[in-house]
Parts: sequence; structure tokens; C-alpha cells
Amino acid sequence: MFQVILSQKARKSIKKLPKYYKRRIIELLLIFRENPVPAEYYDIKKLKGYLDAYRARIGDVRVIYEILWDEKKVNVLLIEPRERAYL
Repeated sequence: MFQVILSQKARKSIKKLPKYYKRRIIELLLIFRENPVPAEYYDIKKLKGYLDAYRARIGDVRVIYEILWDEKKVNVLLIEPRERAYL
């Protein structure tokens, strides 16, 4: 089982989102505990130029995260609308 850690920025961002997105993101974070790359349920892509960084798409919101396989941790770095996620 993986430990899911949210950055301070991700915590702030999730509070600003509508309830619909919050519910789906919390569901995704719970799935990360069992499967950090749940491509069968969500639109997940590996980010180019990074070793173990991924993005999950939930509607117009992007969840950017990294996986530390050896430590069994998922670090959620950013939760932002698409237009701000890739700056």
C-alpha cells in the first residue's frame, strides 16, 4: 500500500475547486493508495523529462504527482485547472 502525500500547494488548490471536482480527486487519491498509475480508470500520462512524474486528468483539472517506488509514496505536487497546471 502506498502513502499519499499532498504538497501545501495541492492542499490549497483542492479547497478552491467545486465540490464535483473535490469528490473525484479524493476518489483518485484513495485509488493511489492501491495503484499509483490507475490508467484503467483515469486518463494518466507520464510526464516527459521527469523520471517518475505523472499527470491525471479529471475534466479540466490536472493532478501532477510523482511516485517514489522504493519508499512506496505518492507525492501530489499540484492540483490545478489545465490552463495553470503547466506553467
